[in-house]
Amino acid sequence: MIKFKKYDQNEGLALPPYLDELIDPSHLVRVISRLVDNMSLEMLSSRFRSNKNNQGGNQPYHPKMMLKVLIYSYSQGIYTCRQIAQQLRENVHYMWLSGMQHPDFRTINRYRSHYFVDLLPRVFTEMLYVLREHKLIDLNRVFVDGTKITADANKHKIIWHKNVKRYQAQLRERVSKLFAEIESLNISEMERYGELDLPERGESSELSIQDLEEASSRLTKILEVDGRQSKTEVGKKLRKASRQLKEDAKKLKQYEEQEDILSGRNSASKTDNGAPVMKMKNDELRPGYNIQSMTDGEFIVGTSVSQNANDGSSFKPLIEDMESNNLPLPTEICADAGYGHEEVYDYLERNDITAYVKYPSLHVEKSNEAKYRFHYSKFVYHKEQDVFICPLNKELRYYETFEEQTASGYKTEKRVYRCSDCNGCKFKDNCTQSKEGRSLTVSFKLRGYQEEIKERLSTDYGASLYRERGFRSETVFGDWKHNRKFGRFHLRGLPKVTAEVILLSLAYNFRKLARIIVNLSLFFDNFLRKLGSLQLEVTLIQNSYKQNRNYAF
Repeated sequence: MIKFKKYDQNEGLALPPYLDELIDPSHLVRVISRLVDNMSLEMLSSRFRSNKNNQGGNQPYHPKMMLKVLIYSYSQGIYTCRQIAQQLRENVHYMWLSGMQHPDFRTINRYRSHYFVDLLPRVFTEMLYVLREHKLIDLNRVFVDGTKITADANKHKIIWHKNVKRYQAQLRERVSKLFAEIESLNISEMERYGELDLPERGESSELSIQDLEEASSRLTKILEVDGRQSKTEVGKKLRKASRQLKEDAKKLKQYEEQEDILSGRNSASKTDNGAPVMKMKNDELRPGYNIQSMTDGEFIVGTSVSQNANDGSSFKPLIEDMESNNLPLPTEICADAGYGHEEVYDYLERNDITAYVKYPSLHVEKSNEAKYRFHYSKFVYHKEQDVFICPLNKELRYYETFEEQTASGYKTEKRVYRCSDCNGCKFKDNCTQSKEGRSLTVSFKLRGYQEEIKERLSTDYGASLYRERGFRSETVFGDWKHNRKFGRFHLRGLPKVTAEVILLSLAYNFRKLARIIVNLSLFFDNFLRKLGSLQLEVTLIQNSYKQNRNYAF
């Protein structure tokens, strides 16, 4: 009969183990705990307010404990507060971090979405100071990338700016016609009801919510005849018009509230007002945010959340955050073609940062495919004659100059060149759909930057740096989305979403730091083991030498 080890679930222990004994010395929770413990309690408790003499009410949970729990949860891919509360009851690592305290899911959510929202950027900066102090980052050469992540919002409840404007115009036009109808009815019953004194109709856009509400109130008041409602046919029509004005006032107020939500954006979600509609990786339009990440070696050294789907327009906050946090600006930045805009190049040049930032048409310039035959990059510029020559040797001459301004306020000068000899060209349909002929809109400042970038990326150093970009920057988002299953945000609103991104970044950095510590520990263990073997070998050789020497004598 096979004998097994004794198994008894009811057997007690004379000396129960401490939780600390159950945690591996190099486990991630120890790294998180050690670093958070070194942070200033004054900084972490800045959002809390004590009552007089600290008397009355229940004491809040320690912010260091809650911060440790949240960072570790995000590092393990656990994002909902109910799941975190469950882990605090069941998981030994959570029990050790919390000191056997069990805050409920509401408390965890309150710390994450209220107390820590403004605090987490400072925590992230503190970690960067520690990493830089220990020479794990130097911020000289960084890599930048962006991705879209879906918001916690209903994809069917969207506010579109064009629709709001159209509905407003239709409503005001309808109200203007209603006012005209009311005036005609009032004239026919002037002796009975008196003068209504409606607002001036003028342009339909001038009618406001207050105008509609006042007109509805006047109608209601004059329809009271001898303390009773008028029952004439005109009175019924006027009462119906009064009800319609009240409804229109409510709708107009709703449209103006939606305009305030949009704040100049083209779209927004009704369930998360801060989330505009963006095209995701699967080409689906969903409410979401554009996340920017900056990496140095193994670590995330900068992150930001943008409501603009364009990576180039979302780039500047990364550098501005470094300046505001008294961190040195990088000397080199490497990014993909999504950042290859004149505004980005100009900004990097003004800050003395060398750009290894690809521009969108670079791969087309190097391609000989037929579909790119009439791409604008294939037109050759002759500076002396100030003309562009198309692939079929036709000239595009200067037409006009205009100034263009981006949404962020950046201004650039552009020149337009047109060809007047396209009508007889058999390739015209492949080159342009314009009846006036092919035209090019050119920024020569951008062309200058592009020539510098092309030359820079063609060097061995530039090419190797751009290859490195793939596994330095894109790894971050791959880890978040695929390894940690972070497919959408769990909080709503730009400030809370930013806090959640910082939690993800902190968790990522802590896991990298823990891995480095483990690798160093293994290295020193192997080194000491080899050193011990070497010492033993030296001892044996020495003993053998002594024996042989004694024998020889």
